[in-house]
Order: sequence, then structure tokens, then C-alpha cells
Amino acid sequence: MISLEQGRERLLEKLSPLATETTPVSQATGRFLAHDLPAPIDLPPFDNSAMDGFAVRSSDATAGRRLRLVGRAVAGCGYEGVVEPGTCVRLFTGSPLPAGADAVVMQEDIRQSGAGEIEILEGAGPWENVRFRGEDLRRGSLALAAGAQLTPQAVGLVAALGLHRIEVHRSPVVAVISNGSELILPGVPLPPAGVYESNGLMLKALLERTGCGVVLVPPPADELPSVVSALRQGLESADLVISVGGASVGELDLVRPAFEALGGTLDFWQLAMKPGKQFFFGLSQGKPLLGLPGNPVSAFVAGVLLVLPAVRRLAGARTAVPAPGRAALGEPIQNQDRRRHFVRVRTDAAGRIFPSGSQASHFMHGLAQADGLVDMPPGAAWEAGFVVPVMRW
Repeated sequence: MISLEQGRERLLEKLSPLATETTPVSQATGRFLAHDLPAPIDLPPFDNSAMDGFAVRSSDATAGRRLRLVGRAVAGCGYEGVVEPGTCVRLFTGSPLPAGADAVVMQEDIRQSGAGEIEILEGAGPWENVRFRGEDLRRGSLALAAGAQLTPQAVGLVAALGLHRIEVHRSPVVAVISNGSELILPGVPLPPAGVYESNGLMLKALLERTGCGVVLVPPPADELPSVVSALRQGLESADLVISVGGASVGELDLVRPAFEALGGTLDFWQLAMKPGKQFFFGLSQGKPLLGLPGNPVSAFVAGVLLVLPAVRRLAGARTAVPAPGRAALGEPIQNQDRRRHFVRVRTDAAGRIFPSGSQASHFMHGLAQADGLVDMPPGAAWEAGFVVPVMRW
């Protein structure tokens, strides 16, 4: 049995980012940049006013000074003349700074003293209230690094640089297969000994938040030909296959034999963690299969700790495993197990974290309230107020 970190490293080193494609920036949210992006223009592209006011020469910007108003510049249309001594130009936020001016006096700091004239009530120093050309980004400097995710704010930056299309890695398609003859799709009457299939929809929802495409393969029966057929369908339709359940050593745990029947090679099985011990990873014709335990909590935790990093690697993310946040415990917790335990936690309005209901691997109600995982070493006992890393999804 190997550690989570060993297993994740072995998994990630076998995966490479998918091919790149050029896509409209308007459709690139959540994708990962294929290459470093240098700024094609200065940002801002010209010196401009940081607020509504008057462009002046700073030597004229003294309290009590009267200046003649000679024009105006609005956003998108500058003043073509020169601000001479004793004159000013009306500006608005974002207006280009006229030639000759080296300061902006806020409109709150002036008084109209007559037709076409203002009086300065409070002075302004050189370059006060001026945004300089290129002070955010100089042309040619690095705007975004390869592997950066196009978050909404990154999309805004790319658009501000005037780019309409951008090269990104292709979004992965993931096939999810939930195994078990007892599984019944929601919406139909539940027969005796039947269980509604929930793991597939849960993992689909988790994956789609990363921008993946997800294919739900109908649950196969507990028969080797049926499991082989489901795995073949997954491998043919997706870049990565997730199989849920059927991965232990019981008589009806058929996923690994079915995978081997398709020519798949197992890399490792079982991790020293709770929940999620019954996890395996293998490759078939270069495509990865990630086998998750069937208990819903175990499947979700393994999904967060192993599947999401694998998907991020395929999608071209610079960092496959995001850094955790930190939060203070709202109550004492302990781990009496000999394995490290990933405790599901919820966060209150004050930012403190608490265990989210029962930690049993089949209890879904507590999982539904959780918004993070806390990694507890074997035998650990932590008091309320202790600050710990928290992994979010």
C-alpha cells in the first residue's frame, strides 16, 4: 500500500496536457493557456485621468489660482490642443491626458469662478491623479503564464489587451461508470434491494465545475462481459475513465479483471488513506482508468484528491494540485485510526471549520454539508482554535 502523494505522483507523471486549440476569448473561461502570453500593447494604452476633474500644469495647480477653461476631453476622444500656462481642460475618468498637462485637479477641488474660468480650491502636485501609459503592463511583458487558468478576471485582462482568440489546451472528456446490478437510475420506482445511482451524478457535477465534458455510461450488471462493454465504451468516448465501485477483491468486483481483459495494465491499487483506500490506477492504450471506491464519501474524497488533479493535468494547468487554504477549528477533533483521515468539514459564518456530520463513508447527508477536507495524521488530536490547511473544491 502506498501513500496518497506517491500514488498521485505516479498518476500525474503518466499524464500529459491534451492538444491545443484556438478558441474565442468569449468561450475560454475556465480553460488553461497553452503558451506564455506577452502583452501586445501597453496597459493602459495612454496616459489618462484617474477621475473627473481638470487637466492642468502642476505649476499652475495652487490654491486660489484662476485658470481659463479652453476645452474638454472625454473618454474615447482626447483634446488635440496643448494645455498652456494659465489654462485647463475639462476631463473625465479615463480621458486621455492632454499635451502640456502633468496633473489633474479633482472636480471637488475647484469652483466655477465665471464663464469659462475655474478657481482651484486645493492644489495638486506633479502627476497627481494621472494613470500612466503601461503602468499596469508594458508591451512585451508577461501578461499570463502558460498553464494559467482563464478565470473571469483573466478573461477581462485578455480582452483589455485587445485579443479576440487565444490558444488553450483542449478540455478533457471524462467517462464515469458506476458499477453494480443494484443501481437504479433516479426517477423510477425503487425495487426491493435496489439503490438509486448517485455517485455518477455527484462526480459529474464535481467535474463539470472544472470545465470538463462528462459522459455517463449506463451502470453495467455484475457480469464480466457487461463490465468489459462499459469500460470499452468509456475508453472509446473519453480521454479519461472513472470507474466507481467493483474495485475490491470480492466475487463481484469485476472492474480490474475487465480492465485487464481489454489489455489494460494496472499501475497501483490501494492507498494508505481513509476514506478512499480502494483506489486503483491503470492505463489501456495510453488512456487512464481511475478506479474509485463505491461508497459515496470515499468516491467523492478520491475524486477531489486524485481525479481533479488528473483532470487539471490533462487540461494543461500549471499546478495540478492547488494549494490549500487555512482555517481555525471550531471544536476539537481527533483521528484514532492508524491511517491518515481526510475529515469532511463545513465552514461557519465566522470562517471556523467543524466536522460535517458523521464521518462514515456511506453517510451522504454530512457530505452534502461539507465544503472542505482536512488531512489528519494517524493518532492526531487537535484543540479548538488550532489552524489547519483546508482543501477546497
